[in-house]
Amino acid sequence: MPIKCFETRLKLTRRRADACHAAISTQRASRPPTPFGQFAKRARSEAGWRYHEIDASHSPNVTAPEALMALLQKIVA
Repeated sequence: MPIKCFETRLKLTRRRADACHAAISTQRASRPPTPFGQFAKRARSEAGWRYHEIDASHSPNVTAPEALMALLQKIVA
């Protein structure tokens, strides 16, 4: 990831607590098991978190951009 994505501030125009507690798990692992399974398991079991799965690699913006955008729009709707 480029360092700029970590340095750029996110400007929110309204507070949406439910959107801040959503987890997206990508299902196309390049070499299973991945270290991310533990986080998916935790997100599924945590109260207040909405858990989603997407058929994409760890870079869904590259392997499934349309599906990622549809899911993000669903989360914030």
